[in-house]
Amino acid sequence: MRVVTTCHKQGYQMYGKRFVEGWQNWPEESELHWYTESFEPPHLTRCTFIPDTKIQGLQIIKERFQHYKPVGWEWDVVRYANKVYAAYDALIDYKGIGVWLDCDCVTFKPLPVGYIESLLPDDCYMAMFKRTGMHTETGFWIMNCAHEQHQSFLSNWIEWYESRAFFDLPGWTDCHTLDATVRRFEKEGLIKTHSLSGTHAKDMHPLSKVELGRYIDHCKGKRKITGYSPENLNRTANAIAAA
Repeated sequence: MRVVTTCHKQGYQMYGKRFVEGWQNWPEESELHWYTESFEPPHLTRCTFIPDTKIQGLQIIKERFQHYKPVGWEWDVVRYANKVYAAYDALIDYKGIGVWLDCDCVTFKPLPVGYIESLLPDDCYMAMFKRTGMHTETGFWIMNCAHEQHQSFLSNWIEWYESRAFFDLPGWTDCHTLDATVRRFEKEGLIKTHSLSGTHAKDMHPLSKVELGRYIDHCKGKRKITGYSPENLNRTANAIAAA
């Protein structure tokens, strides 16, 4: 199983250190590909650090939009393109189970061996936190990289940026381009996906409400500062105090 994340220097100082501490709670069979921007990370077992400068396509996007000032986070194309290009680079030639894990996620409890893989049904290409009436929450997703459509899917996902077609979407984040790619492939009957949200698809933060929240807390938004999600009742008082 290959886990992928990305982080810049400021993010590492704010929340990346908690990610490092949590990595010890992932099974020994898992490996981490961590894409870094403008900082030298510490040594970490079962981890490969890759400077994002090695991803040529991402550097082209950054140069192309270096003077662009987004009017809101939904249109911060460079910020979220980092995630897509990192996932592509880490998983395009991989044949196992791929996992995206945002760097502001805290794995506060040891994950049972095989648990993450069990979240992806055998007949599905991806498992993701779909939400009713809004875009998918992409702090965590799982992908079967051995699927026959895998390379085609990732290539189509990247193409939103290479061709600038993302301009036609209601938002320019990785969430919007992922959803658009999934819709295209599902419409053509090429893949099936599974929602991890269960009965919490109308929730803004479904990960905090499902069983996975017993192990992982996605500290997105203002939660990056506090180090925990108030919605996640699985975080004990001791875990919150130590965050």
